[in-house]
Amino acid sequence: MKKAIQQLQPIQIWDWLFRSCELNGRMLLDEHLITVADIEECIVKGKCKKLSIKLPSWCILQCLLRSAKSDSHGLLISDEVELSKINWPKDKVLDWFLGPLLIMKEQIRTLQLNAEEEDCLRTLVLTRKNDKPEDWDREGFQSDNNVRRAQLQAIIRRLQGIVASMSRIPSFRRRFKSLVKSLYLEAIGTGALAEASGGSTSGSQSNHRTTKRKENLRKSISLDV
Repeated sequence: MKKAIQQLQPIQIWDWLFRSCELNGRMLLDEHLITVADIEECIVKGKCKKLSIKLPSWCILQCLLRSAKSDSHGLLISDEVELSKINWPKDKVLDWFLGPLLIMKEQIRTLQLNAEEEDCLRTLVLTRKNDKPEDWDREGFQSDNNVRRAQLQAIIRRLQGIVASMSRIPSFRRRFKSLVKSLYLEAIGTGALAEASGGSTSGSQSNHRTTKRKENLRKSISLDV
């Protein structure tokens, strides 16, 4: 049963989003839907578009899918907590996001996605531009109904537009950079960094490249955000 909660504070919404990004980011890294190259681009080159937009979009999409399948009038951020207009924080920035997210949830509910479509959608939000129905022709999406595809692609684009607006907030950028650093440490811990550096190169070349990449990334991590 969902827990009735009092008015939330803005920090609680942001904490949920970034915690979700951290946990799901680890899973997606393990599944190679997020790569070491994505992390390097963000930390070393400052090119964070894929991670800062697509990863939060994936997490919010997961929330929308779960909420659409329930009898929730709001957004389920856990099994016990439902966000609605009643307990949504009184915050002008967050107010811009709630209405559109609730509309998208109802649109998804109306489409009545099956499990295979949901799984495919989670992949497509990370890997494709989703500009036109034909983009999904060879991506394993079950339905070949172009109207249905176009509706889902419009939801994805709108969701990513909302996250793009979020990513312009200075506090969002700071917290997301910290999150990416955590994912980098996860890549080291799981050996993903070494695997990405290895490939078909010889052992000594691979070790040298891995060491060099670690040094560059650690230098970036040591800098103030």
